[in-house]
Amino acid sequence: MNNLQKSPFAAVDVANALRIDRPKLGTDAPIAVFRLLRLVVLEDLFGPAAAAQAYLAGKKLGGQLGLQSVEQFLDLCRQLKLGEISVEKLNEGFKVDVHECITCAGMTPVGRPLCSFEGGLIAGAIGSILQVKVQARETSCIGGLGDATCGFEVKILK
Repeated sequence: MNNLQKSPFAAVDVANALRIDRPKLGTDAPIAVFRLLRLVVLEDLFGPAAAAQAYLAGKKLGGQLGLQSVEQFLDLCRQLKLGEISVEKLNEGFKVDVHECITCAGMTPVGRPLCSFEGGLIAGAIGSILQVKVQARETSCIGGLGDATCGFEVKILK
């Protein structure tokens, strides 16, 4: 498609995606729907690349949220029930722990970290808030590795 042609499809932005009108069913949906999409369908479609794609998607979304503080990010995570999140400031970044992670809490461990979307979301949000480039690496995982939390090491890139 050249620059003169416009796509017939309008992009769905964050505000529009969060606009929900379901008078009978409400705004909540089972976590199973998210997990089936993220852990079953995406991994079937993309194989090992699914984790990288989920990280990039989370990072892009985190950067588009327009958050002004880490407290706003934590409030949003509580509202969306992504997990109970704690953030600890370190010399060169942050340590972020997610308790009751939406992606994996309660699963039987599968031998690998699963929460790349959350890592990307954390990196995108913190990078946007601080106006720096950051990278998050999952160091522990509840459902992936049998750990107590899904933990992320967030490094500020220079």
